[in-house]
Amino acid sequence: MTSETWIPHSQANHQQFIERAKAKGRFQTEDEIVNFLALALCGEAGELANILKKQWRGDSLDRTALIAELADIRIYLEHLASHLGVDLDEACRQKVEVVRKRLAASEAA
Repeated sequence: MTSETWIPHSQANHQQFIERAKAKGRFQTEDEIVNFLALALCGEAGELANILKKQWRGDSLDRTALIAELADIRIYLEHLASHLGVDLDEACRQKVEVVRKRLAASEAA
């Protein structure tokens, strides 16, 4: 499944989740949704860090769990960017260019 196909499915899932939360009295404002997504993103990053911490201390890497957490992070990040009106692909293109220029300048120095 390419990003062209998984993102609309993810957005539909997200919309369904929001509607269910609203029916329970949650997510009454856009700020509540954004705050939830930011916290969810941090939670998923913490879960990823915990998997890597366990590997670092000598446990075997649970690759399936690692992949699932990376996917969760990307999905929450996509939803957060969407709610904030950020074109994440464009933001990444711009940031990569800033870093490229910074690296080129440091090599020239």
